[in-house]
Amino acid sequence: MIDKAIKFLRDRFGIEIPAGYSLIDRGDIWIIAEDVRNFEERIRVNRYGIRLVRVFKKGMKLTTSGAQVVGHLAKKNVVHLNSWEDVVRLVEGGNVIGEFPVEKGQVIVRYGKDIIGIALYDGVKLKSQIPSSRRIGLKRE
Repeated sequence: MIDKAIKFLRDRFGIEIPAGYSLIDRGDIWIIAEDVRNFEERIRVNRYGIRLVRVFKKGMKLTTSGAQVVGHLAKKNVVHLNSWEDVVRLVEGGNVIGEFPVEKGQVIVRYGKDIIGIALYDGVKLKSQIPSSRRIGLKRE
C-alpha cells in the first residue's frame, strides 16, 4: 500500500517524499522522520508520526495534517487563496466559489506561505475538507 500512496502523492500533487522520512502502513499511511524511528529503540512509544494519507476502498486522500507537513513540496493541484475572507470561509467549513487553474478533485489550499488544508474542487467551488474538529471561527479582517 505504501507504493500506491507514493504514486498517489506523485500523480495528484507532484510530491516526492524527501530523504530522511519513512512511510508506515497502519491501514492508513503515516509519515515519520527517520530520527524518530531510531529514538523509538530507546524508549517505549505508543504511536509516532502523522497520518499522511487515508486509505479507502476506492482511493486515497491526503490528510489536512499530511498536507501541512508535505504540502510545501507540491508542484500541482495547489490553490493559492488571495483573500482572507476566503480563508475564513474554508476554515469554518464553507465553500469558496471561483475558477482555479487545477484539476477537479482534491487540492491543497495555501494562503501566502501557509498550507491551510485540503479542499475538493469541482470546477466551480472549493469545498472544505478540513475536519470539523479542527474548524475554528476566525476574526474577519
